Amino acid sequence: MSRTLGRGSRALTALVALSAAGCTWLPREFNLSPVYRQRLAADGTLLELDVLWPLIHYERTPDGGDDFRVRPFYRRVTEPETATAVGLPAVEHQFLWPLGRVRSDEQRFAARLFPLWWFQAAPNADGLRETDWYFLFPFFWGGSREDGGEDYFGFFPFWADLPDFLTYDRVLFAFWPLYVRTEKAGRVGHIVLWPLAGHGHGPDGYRWHKLLPLWSYAAWRSYERLWVLWPFFHQATENRDTDDPVHRIAVFPFFGRTHSDSREAGAWTVLWPFFQRAWIRGRFFRTVLFWPVFKLEEDRSETSPLFQWWLWPLVSRTVTDDQWTWSFLWPLVWLRHYVDPEGEMTQEWVVPFYWHVHRARRGGGDDDFVKVWPLWHRSDRRSVEGAPERGDWSIPSPWPYRQSNAAGVHEAYGWLWTLAEGRRRTPDDVSMRLTVDLYTTRTRGDVTQSSVPFLFNYEGDAEGGVLRLFQVFPIPWGGTR
Repeated sequence: MSRTLGRGSRALTALVALSAAGCTWLPREFNLSPVYRQRLAADGTLLELDVLWPLIHYERTPDGGDDFRVRPFYRRVTEPETATAVGLPAVEHQFLWPLGRVRSDEQRFAARLFPLWWFQAAPNADGLRETDWYFLFPFFWGGSREDGGEDYFGFFPFWADLPDFLTYDRVLFAFWPLYVRTEKAGRVGHIVLWPLAGHGHGPDGYRWHKLLPLWSYAAWRSYERLWVLWPFFHQATENRDTDDPVHRIAVFPFFGRTHSDSREAGAWTVLWPFFQRAWIRGRFFRTVLFWPVFKLEEDRSETSPLFQWWLWPLVSRTVTDDQWTWSFLWPLVWLRHYVDPEGEMTQEWVVPFYWHVHRARRGGGDDDFVKVWPLWHRSDRRSVEGAPERGDWSIPSPWPYRQSNAAGVHEAYGWLWTLAEGRRRTPDDVSMRLTVDLYTTRTRGDVTQSSVPFLFNYEGDAEGGVLRLFQVFPIPWGGTR
């Protein structure tokens, strides 16, 4: 299938290139939008093409790949930067976005048409090729591994034998919810009329059995837990394998109490979750009054330090070893700063009208995103020296997400709402356009190309330029040329 898609998309791209090549007798900047518009580079290669705007669009990507669209139905993008010395570049097809996607590179192939079909083939951590798929989600599931060590199939609700499903190593069910079998770290569970009745066993004395809502019991080396008339009556002992076990008893939701043998740790609740108190002497405490109105919590441990308080919905404050946050009039106003492997991030939100997200990259340089929803947004990426590298802006900007949640949306549907937009593809490649290309301009290096449909186009550099009246008749324009 990937070969068929590849041949078809290559034919489409070739057709676009051929149409542009057939018009090389036209000026490099030529605009009869919405019927036809082209923009060629100085060497005659195609940079941008629109036919019957907004239906057919082509542009060369900053990395030298192809971006071809039949909006809003189909898009094909090539990524030459992913190619190896002996491999092919990654190719992605998007159709009926975000429902349909096919992506392939030298090692991986993935396809979806949600919710009908999903398929993936890729090497695992050991280098063995695995395939996984579903059809008519959630009814048909399947997968295999090239060495035969894994071969599974599921037909919900009649039968399934699924590895690495949810949090389990393996899940098997027959005529769900009549019977379910689970495996995790050597522990095996059997459930009948899921989740009401079942039992399980495992290493180190692990065992459990339940008949909900009447009874539930679980025990292991570190705990023993009992529920009667779940969820109302509960008794448990935790940390049984330590010198200071913890005991808990609760009559839900009226009262609950927890304490350790040494009395160094404990907790109580009344009318859970409205009143809570918990502590580990010298390390941790939590107080909740009239939840969710007031909470105060502090954890002084070295692994997960935390200080948090709130007076909901007026104000809240959270501090850890790698972040701090403020919120006001929840959920309207948020201030946040945190550190992750990629650098330092600062966020300011006035939901939904104002966003400001700034990242100082760990290797140097920064990224900045500002949005006044739904009117406008601007993004910038700057180098270590502070020079602009990439970015874009748009008027208006109604899509309420960014980054991965916005991938492909503007390319497929942005023409519906965009009145004006600008892009910086590379440090020396800046463009701007109005809807239907009523005015469009792009500067690459020292060459600027601009046009207005039917009226004129312009191409020039520091030495001068040419203004073509009605797209054809040349008039020298400025400079010494």
